[in-house]
This record gives sequence, structure tokens and C-alpha cells, in this order.
Amino acid sequence: MPDAQDPVLGPATRLLWRGPDEIHLELGANGVVVEGLPEPVLGHIAGRHTTGPQPRLDHTARLALTALTEGGYLWPSVPAESATDPRLHAPLPRLAGDLRSLAVRHGQRAAELLAARRYSCVEIHGSSRVAVHLAAVLAAAGVGRVRCTATGSVHLSHTAPGGLAPEDEGAVRVAAADRAVRRAAPEVDATPLAEGERPDLTVIAEDSPVPPERRDSLHAAGAPYLCLMLSLDRGVVGPLVLPGLTSCVRCADLVRRDRDPAWTALAVQLATPPRYGPASDVAVAAVVAGVAALQALAFLDGEDPATIDGTLEISPPDWRLRRRSWPVHPECNCTEHGPDPTRG
Repeated sequence: MPDAQDPVLGPATRLLWRGPDEIHLELGANGVVVEGLPEPVLGHIAGRHTTGPQPRLDHTARLALTALTEGGYLWPSVPAESATDPRLHAPLPRLAGDLRSLAVRHGQRAAELLAARRYSCVEIHGSSRVAVHLAAVLAAAGVGRVRCTATGSVHLSHTAPGGLAPEDEGAVRVAAADRAVRRAAPEVDATPLAEGERPDLTVIAEDSPVPPERRDSLHAAGAPYLCLMLSLDRGVVGPLVLPGLTSCVRCADLVRRDRDPAWTALAVQLATPPRYGPASDVAVAAVVAGVAALQALAFLDGEDPATIDGTLEISPPDWRLRRRSWPVHPECNCTEHGPDPTRG
């Protein structure tokens, strides 16, 4: 049999037999056909116990196993005396699926990244119906501290599956948000941040443009933030702004002004709340919450979110998710504030 260092099937890899000596390995959207390896080696990869001496692998077979390991399809096996593989251990049983999903992109670091989410903090500001739904998704994905700061009371138009519930109508919004987050993840810390304490990521979930004073305070603090907006028939996620490093919401406004001289006047009017309050499609809200959660988690996990210097937008008639680029504008002052050197 192969020794303890020989590779075995990764936790997210699916194995399909094409024939007695040919297998198909799938890892997410990627796949590869493997043939020509000795049957005992294929059996070991598939988790079958074989007896007899292990055949000597030639150079080509060794290269194939190395390539499959580097591609994440196979993982080096743990020492034989280990009762369990620590790389397959999720912090909570309900996060087992998240662990396998992370393994597709990060291989053996998946458990480490998932565990690190427990020490991450996200604060969500805004009155959009997406806000609480997003908070619940992040908590359910293993983020250890999630806080919503919405004000006012709950109206039925604020409710959404996974977020505020119809029975929350009339309740204080921040308290109802806290209950929704704890329903999704009872262990989450949803307490208010102390004075001077800052989250790893701030999310601004409004149904109108980001107020300039909010944008300025975040840039002055060097605090990363993600914007999202929901309107009658459109959802926008982004940009995710790293002050001093990437484009910001004012950059996007200046780009629009360059394309349309009337944009400045229009922007002022768009900042005025609608006559009949916010309105949005619940299905679009669910999509926006999911996309925003993916972008926030990518940032917390150390990936490069698609909303850096851009937005992800969904709108009729085809409801396809499209990315729009927003470069740093030379007239914007956002590059004057760099990232906070005290943040790791």
C-alpha cells in the first residue's frame, strides 16, 4: 500500500469511474481524466483498501500524482497514527458544506480560513431590506461577529426570507435584526461595537446613494467598506472600497459626471428618499444579499473580490449578473487616505 505521505482524494473532489483503470475527478467546475496509474494506486486514491506490495511508480506516474495534488484534486494523507484529519474539521457541524466549498478554492487551507472567520467582524448600516438578510447569511457562514445598526421600527415591507420576519412588524428594528442573526447562527456575537472599535468590514446597505459624510468618515479612518443598493427593478453590489488603494463611490459619481454633464444635479435628487418609501422585488433582494455575502466573505478570506474597482449589477430584462468597472478618478480625493497601518 502507499505510505502515509501518498495522496488521497480531497474532501471536495468527486471521483467517477470511467473504466477499470480510468477515473474522472471533478473539483467544482473543473475536471480531469486520469488513466494509466496502477490499479492499487487508483484504489488507494478512491479509499479502497488493497493488499499486496505497492507497485513501483515510474516518473510519469509520480508527475501525474504531483500535478493532481497541486491542482487540489488530491491531498497528501495524514500520518497513519492520526485519528482524524485536522484539515477536514469544520468549527461547527453545519459548516461542513462551507468547508468543502472552500477546499475547492483554497485546498488544505480551507479549515484554517473557515476557523479564521470566527474572529472576523462585520457591521452593516442601512435600512435596505437586504441588510438583515445579509447579516444572517454572513453569520450562518461562520463570521463570528455581525452587527446591524438599523434604526426605527420594522414594517412589513422590510421583511424577507432569511431576514426580518412578518412577526417582527412593529418591533424595534435593531432588536429584530439581532434575533434574525441569532436564528441563523445562535453562537454569533451580535453586540454593539465599543467606542473606538472598528469592524473588519463595514457594509452600507441603503436604497439611496451613500451619504458623503459616511463616505468621508470611512476614508478618514482607512476602513474598508462595501456598498449595496436595491431599487425598484435593479440591484447593485459594490464597490468594495479599500481607502487609498481602490476607487470609491465618489469616483463612480465623477465618472458618471464626465459622461453626463447633468449627473451632479441628478445625483442630488436621487439622494432624496422616494415619496412612497423604499420598494424592491423580494427575489432581487435575495440575489443581492447572496452576492453581497460572497463578496464580503471573499474579502474576509483574503481573496480579491470582483467588486474591487467595480460593481456587480442585476437588472431586467434578462436578470443577468454583470460587472461594471469604476476606475479611480483623478479629481477624487480618496487616494489621500491610505489603509490603516494598525489593521492586520
